[in-house]
Amino acid sequence: MVEKTERIVLADLDVDVRGAVAGARERVARLHGELIRWGLVVWTAGNVSERVVVKRADGSLERTDLFVIKPSGVAYEELTADNMVVCTLDGDKIEDGTPASLTPSSDTAAHAYVYRHMSRVGGVVHTHSTYATAWAARREPVPCVLTMMADEFGGEIPVGPFAL
Repeated sequence: MVEKTERIVLADLDVDVRGAVAGARERVARLHGELIRWGLVVWTAGNVSERVVVKRADGSLERTDLFVIKPSGVAYEELTADNMVVCTLDGDKIEDGTPASLTPSSDTAAHAYVYRHMSRVGGVVHTHSTYATAWAARREPVPCVLTMMADEFGGEIPVGPFAL
């Protein structure tokens, strides 16, 4: 685990953690392209994050107190692994080698909350798809009208600020 009492510097962490961060940055950057591809986001609304999990030489997995998320306000077309930011589970950006001007997504606190309270969660996807947003704006659950929705959710899909 990573201590949160002092400023964390990615370059000072062990090689396995740095490698896990690099892999998470690649995946998170790539997954943002999927949000566009499937029409789940417009402009810069919505994002993906991933908890940093280290695979040790003995094959064991170690969940860290870090996660990778997109920087705030950066267009999806400009996202790369190099500009993904690394945060603690308190939502604070670490010294991760990105410019200070790249701040974590405005949704970072929500992602951090999920990781802090649900240790088994390895990733979070937050979108503002057109149709789901319309239902949420009405504060109504999305009705279960497709068999795949029933298979996945077992009924209507709750919406709103506390749908977790």
